[in-house]
Amino acid sequence: MGPLVTISPEAAAFLAPKLGGSAGLLVTINKKGCAGGEYEFAPINSDAVTSALDCVEDKGIKIYFEKKYLLSLMGAELVLLQDKFNTRLDFKNPNEVSRCGCGESIQLPS
Repeated sequence: MGPLVTISPEAAAFLAPKLGGSAGLLVTINKKGCAGGEYEFAPINSDAVTSALDCVEDKGIKIYFEKKYLLSLMGAELVLLQDKFNTRLDFKNPNEVSRCGCGESIQLPS
């Protein structure tokens, strides 16, 4: 069985130099945005990694998230979205119920 969460090659190449010296990437799902939730990404240091976090690894990058997000993120792929104005991380997530028009705010099952 492969990782529960995968990372696209483009996202891995983007993240690798930015995560140097950190334990990996922390993913949180905040309650905000017009659809009710928003993914947030930040480096996490090893001293902040606790047993309250799950971890998956793909392409040499560790992704940490609170255990309560496991079912919401299962099967998702971390991708890099780029256009001429913006570069950002996002998920292609089969668990999303909907997304707002701008694409940054998501709704997950309750």
